[in-house]
Amino acid sequence: MQEANSYFESSAFHSDMHIPQNIYAKIVHLMPIPCVDLLVEDENGKILMIKRANEPAKGQWWFPGGRVHFLETREQAAKRKLKEECGLEAFQMKEIGTYDVFLDMPGDEKPRHGITTLFHIRVRKQGGDVILDTQSLDSDWRTPNKWLYESLHFFIKQGITLLTKQLDAN
Repeated sequence: MQEANSYFESSAFHSDMHIPQNIYAKIVHLMPIPCVDLLVEDENGKILMIKRANEPAKGQWWFPGGRVHFLETREQAAKRKLKEECGLEAFQMKEIGTYDVFLDMPGDEKPRHGITTLFHIRVRKQGGDVILDTQSLDSDWRTPNKWLYESLHFFIKQGITLLTKQLDAN
């Protein structure tokens, strides 16, 4: 039997990861989706947020992140999403915690339910070095306190507040 990590690294694995939209639409109404969210911090203590291009939370500032693929660890997913969505690589990564996140969907009476692991990720690149994919409209680096003045989803504010408390304790 092939080990999960070696299978994850193979090109066959990556070419077979697309779930047809009609099947995915059924899945999100039947069960929570495993995700990772990335609280990305640069060397100056600024936090990266992306403005989402798609639902849920379209047009809102959010942490980079997304779904965990089959046979992919949460840490592997975090590294993949950081590279895919932002063009960045981590030099330090720490799991903060795992949370239930509920997001309303326009035109749908049932919210989306994600079970997400939040990672604190440190990167060496700063400011304009972000290369966004099609999932995002914009990105910005701000201090945690400046982000907390924005109108943000509870989960985002909670993550930033937890990070600032951890940093203050050290």
